[in-house]
Amino acid sequence: MRPIEDFFNSIISLPSLPKVVHEVMRMLNSDDVDIHLLASTIEQDAVIAAKVLKMANSSFYGVTRAVKNIDDAVAILGLAKIRSLVVACGIAGAIANVPGLDLKRFWCHSLISASISREIAKQLGNDAEISYIAGLLHNIGDLLIHLVFPVTSAEVDVLCVDVSAERRQAVEREVLGLDHCQIGEELAIRWSFPQEIARALRYYATPMDKAACEISLVVYVAVHIAQGLERGDAADVIAKSLDADIMSRLNIYSDEWLASIERYRGFLAEANAMI
Repeated sequence: MRPIEDFFNSIISLPSLPKVVHEVMRMLNSDDVDIHLLASTIEQDAVIAAKVLKMANSSFYGVTRAVKNIDDAVAILGLAKIRSLVVACGIAGAIANVPGLDLKRFWCHSLISASISREIAKQLGNDAEISYIAGLLHNIGDLLIHLVFPVTSAEVDVLCVDVSAERRQAVEREVLGLDHCQIGEELAIRWSFPQEIARALRYYATPMDKAACEISLVVYVAVHIAQGLERGDAADVIAKSLDADIMSRLNIYSDEWLASIERYRGFLAEANAMI
């Protein structure tokens, strides 16, 4: 049996996504979305519906009156934001308790990476929402590692403070025999996400691999920028630290990033509003 199969077989109860997540993703892939049907679908999950209303009423969006129903929330947030929020809430709710891991910090980083992935994808003319979900899920394998190997994962955390995703991947393979990228890919497959998302999760840490897709490159850059913003680095410091070969593959160069990175800084407040 492969190590990845052994790993998943050791999980007593594999986290599953709420039905509403799959339904909303399916509906928003359509060119003709029935807003009222979308709202009623979200309302079927009380926890996710409450999160959507909380987000719509957040001061981040500057709403001047109380938003009391999902129809109004959809109108205020927009379809793309609603899909992102429902998927994020569904995934976060599916894995709600992870010993030894600061989940608020984890999801803040994931949400910031997701929002930056979406913006980069728009700039490149790629699928923005697929990129958002790949950015959101990029580190999901780490959650499962903490669930299955709580003691060993804590040791890995100590060894991997402020290191790149590629370096963390190497340490995980050395200590555990598999890594969070492999686990993320397998979980995406088991959750029936598009194959492109699974592939992006597998290769985001090594985006120059010949098997990687362009979304792997997008997520790699987004994660790198998110880490810099979370540290409080200046935009020029983050821009200069971007991998030149990867940026060349994307046909985007560091001197073009200063204004974008400053704009991305607003995603820190948005992420906190969503949690």
